[in-house]
Amino acid sequence: DPADSPHSSPSASSTPQSPVLPWEVIERAIDLCAGDKATLCALALTCSHLHPRSLFVLFTNVDIQSQDQLMKFHDAVQAAPHLQSVVQSLSFPWDNFSPFSLLSILPGLRHVTFDGISSVNTDDRQLSQLTPLGGRQFAAGLRSLTIRRASFPMPIAFLNFISTF
Repeated sequence: DPADSPHSSPSASSTPQSPVLPWEVIERAIDLCAGDKATLCALALTCSHLHPRSLFVLFTNVDIQSQDQLMKFHDAVQAAPHLQSVVQSLSFPWDNFSPFSLLSILPGLRHVTFDGISSVNTDDRQLSQLTPLGGRQFAAGLRSLTIRRASFPMPIAFLNFISTF
């Protein structure tokens, strides 16, 4: 009789279970990875249950280092509109890419950091794009604006730039 055999497999009721962590602990562990993009990407790809939280953390505070990353980020939020409202903080270099179309589709944006603004790309045509028809500001929820390494030809250019926010 196989049931009496010393080599029989254990019944389903005696099979050891993997430890189960409360979902809050798992979310907290993902939150603690906020500064590690590679880990968040790996978590998002590891398990369908980890994917939403990992993307949320990855897209909440976005720090972009290059124009190429900025373009890819723009394409990603265009392709996945549900991520647009997740972005709360965005930092990026402002070189040749006009950020206005990107900033206008991020309704949850609260903090923006521009890095490297020159007078070449702050002309009136670009600044007028910031205020859509109807005169309302595009970034009404913006709480802080940081500008690093900026160059404006005259103080009025700086004031015009700031007034758009």
